[in-house]
Amino acid sequence: MHPNSLSFHHLGVACNSEAFARGTERQNLELLGYFPEGEEWLDEQLGMRGQFMVGGSGTGAPRVELVAPYGDQSPVQSWLKQGVKLYHLGFIAHDVSAEIERLRAQRAKLMFPPTPAVAFANRRVAFVMLPNFLLVEIIEKG
Repeated sequence: MHPNSLSFHHLGVACNSEAFARGTERQNLELLGYFPEGEEWLDEQLGMRGQFMVGGSGTGAPRVELVAPYGDQSPVQSWLKQGVKLYHLGFIAHDVSAEIERLRAQRAKLMFPPTPAVAFANRRVAFVMLPNFLLVEIIEKG
């Protein structure tokens, strides 16, 4: 195992805008013991809105980020068109740029450069596609 400064943060789940607005996506996760963590957020620059959900204490359930498209250019649209729900893994990094370079050296592709994100109090996030087509969000440590 290669040492790095990444620590797991969440699973990204693509949601239809209408289902997100109606709350049905949250309701479905509530069936599994999840509840909202913090407020809903809207990020016009990244073209998405979302809500973090967590499982109850002792469940071992990973944090989930419900993400719905916002605007015509939202990157979430392409995942929904393909019928994909679980579409990314989010990791916290001490040094976003160093992690991007480390992953690129292993044939990963930078899909979205470091950009301030509303969901993370304007800390930078970047998206990298691994060689196996797994999308990874790298989140700047706060």
